[in-house]
Amino acid sequence: MSYRTMFREAVGEIPPTSIDVDGVIARQRRALRLRRLAVVTAAAAAVGAMSFGAVAVTGRPAAELPTGPSPTNPAVRIPAPAPGESFTPTDTAIFAAVGRVAPDLEWGAPQGAGRVWDSGPTTRGYAPNGYYGSGWVRSGDRTGELSVQITSDWGTIPPCAADAVSKDGCATTTGPGGEKIRTSSIRDRDQGAASRGRPPVPSVRKNAFVERTDGVVLILTVEGQDEDLPLTVAQLTALALDPAVAEVAAEPLRFDAGAQRMSIDSAVLAALQREAPGVRGAAGRGPVFTPNDLGAGWSSRGGAHTGDAYQGQGRILVSRVAGLFSVRIHRGDPGPSGNLSCEKPSRTDACEAGTGPNGERYRTVTRNGAGASAERTVYVLRRDGSWLVVTLGADGKGRFALTAAQQQAVAFDPAVALAGR
Repeated sequence: MSYRTMFREAVGEIPPTSIDVDGVIARQRRALRLRRLAVVTAAAAAVGAMSFGAVAVTGRPAAELPTGPSPTNPAVRIPAPAPGESFTPTDTAIFAAVGRVAPDLEWGAPQGAGRVWDSGPTTRGYAPNGYYGSGWVRSGDRTGELSVQITSDWGTIPPCAADAVSKDGCATTTGPGGEKIRTSSIRDRDQGAASRGRPPVPSVRKNAFVERTDGVVLILTVEGQDEDLPLTVAQLTALALDPAVAEVAAEPLRFDAGAQRMSIDSAVLAALQREAPGVRGAAGRGPVFTPNDLGAGWSSRGGAHTGDAYQGQGRILVSRVAGLFSVRIHRGDPGPSGNLSCEKPSRTDACEAGTGPNGERYRTVTRNGAGASAERTVYVLRRDGSWLVVTLGADGKGRFALTAAQQQAVAFDPAVALAGR
């Protein structure tokens, strides 16, 4: 059975305003690949750090745990982050709620199943639109994978279909705060196993969909091969209604640095698309580039992104002219970039200084080198004290993919900004 079919069985026909289902499907398939990879690496006795590396989810992995408690490996009631990693308030709220709703529950991945907990932002297009986390839980010999999704653009949860009521025990109820709650237990078999020469593998999924009065939807699922899973439908519902989870659900990505970075990525790409309709990403190493998705080649992971700094770049393509485009934003001392006055004109440099549409001061410097050595940079000091440096490199013929006015418009866009303190 395909993931899309499974999704439709769980929620019925998906409304047009719902989350990116293909992104969820891709995430499930990627998780399966990670589990298979974990089996291989365990056999080779080489344990490596792995995380979800896609637009849909940016992982914060917990440390690997043993497959079961023992005198030397006691039960783990709360996951511990890997060295150098940390959990967000949404992660910790979920852990605390699990401890209240199911005090006997332990966190621990089956042999070869990978990490205990991964989480991060979901996306619609290039922009983060919600939270997704999944991890392995167990109670005695009962094991399952718990997933929690929080989104504000799912839409209205549809009612139970007649066949879902009889087949999956689908039920719709109302929560204490007026929440619309839909629950079900779905049983199926992996029919694809037969084509691989193996008997079909049974699967059981328990779901709880909770639509709050503020439009936020929480989707909790526990899945495994045992009919007696470590969490019940009632416990999944209680997790969604737990006060700590309810508090963070209003803004599940508020303190997520990865989501903040993705929000700036999205604002930059939206500004480029507005100012240069038809702009694409440029794939290849040159001198000939092929069109690609604009976001596919954009990277801000290598930059030192904090709440006070951002750096992202990607090669863009407009009307067969390619160029490396970068954006830096920071608070604090700008160094040499803080000089917003123009020096005397020279044969190699052209300079323009002035005031932008929102009262920001700027300076645009074009260095006219030979071929790809030509470069145009827009320096901006905003009224809130933040600095932007937007740079575009020329192609091999010295041509720029954007006009100076288009590049300045991206730099002046108020949405291209660090999150407020």
